[in-house]
Amino acid sequence: MLLAPVTAQLVADGDVSTWTGPRVAFWIIGAIVVLGALFTITRKNAVAAVMSLVATFFGLAASYALLSAHFLAALQVLVYAGAIMVLFIFVVMVLNRDEPDRVAWNGVLVKAFIGVPAIVYLVWTLSFYLRQVVPAHPEAPPESFGTVAEVGNLLFTDYLFAFEAVSLLLLIAVIAAVVVARAHKTPDAPPPPVEERHA
Repeated sequence: MLLAPVTAQLVADGDVSTWTGPRVAFWIIGAIVVLGALFTITRKNAVAAVMSLVATFFGLAASYALLSAHFLAALQVLVYAGAIMVLFIFVVMVLNRDEPDRVAWNGVLVKAFIGVPAIVYLVWTLSFYLRQVVPAHPEAPPESFGTVAEVGNLLFTDYLFAFEAVSLLLLIAVIAAVVVARAHKTPDAPPPPVEERHA
């Protein structure tokens, strides 16, 4: 059962049906994010999946820039597309798995049987909500919106638990990656015994 219409902040001016520059940029960036996410979950090659995830993160950073949240856009590039993805690539290379097929075709019928109806339902639900959206604040955002002070104030007061939980989750992921990498290392075989020569 669908819920009541929600409110969200839209662009400052312009009709929904007009194609303005920011609107065209939003759809292009949204397509990049969706395609990058699809490539991430369909690639069997781990390096290709990580690089697709990097493209998704860059698209999210561009979306933040369109929303005038330039500080979040910079953090998205520096932290996620930069440091964490470099760490993931190093972990993937340390695992040193065999090169698989480019696309995972195993069980594609089962995935399509489950995934296609789920995607259709998701698109239909999102389209319903987007048609019912009412602009809550059509005016321009305040000067302090998206600044370092404003983000830091919210991050370390209202969202402190979520911030610490994400930090702990990343630490657990790094430790798990190291454990998995060490588990795949096979011990070196002992050297063969040297045969004693009898005089």
